[in-house]
Amino acid sequence: MYTSKDYALLILRLTTVFIFLPHGLAKAFDWSMATGMFSAMGFPGFLGPIIGIVEVIASLLLIVGLFTPWTSLAILAIMAAAITGVHLPASIAAGSATAGLERDVVLVGAALILMAFGPGAVALGRRDAPMVNPASQR
Repeated sequence: MYTSKDYALLILRLTTVFIFLPHGLAKAFDWSMATGMFSAMGFPGFLGPIIGIVEVIASLLLIVGLFTPWTSLAILAIMAAAITGVHLPASIAAGSATAGLERDVVLVGAALILMAFGPGAVALGRRDAPMVNPASQR
């Protein structure tokens, strides 16, 4: 029987994918846009399509709940780079938080929760160990 925590983790995984996947698809399937966008932001252009492919794979793994802690770590790393390299400087220049910064901070929070708790029981990888030992949280 599934608990409310299991359903909450499923909803968190699917919500994360809803936000994350479209951005990955855009970069993975429009390489000229992705390379141009990354170059314009000061990153090596070739990283754009690669990051897009990683985002698509991570999203698909989150949907089914496989390798969730490691997938979440990849999302965390991508969002940390986006926040520090793009959205935080833009927000400082604008004098207020940009929508991109707010979205990426939410994705960081979701990734941290999924790293800590794993995918929940409503997942193919329900036996994936979270990155935090639940016994150490007492």
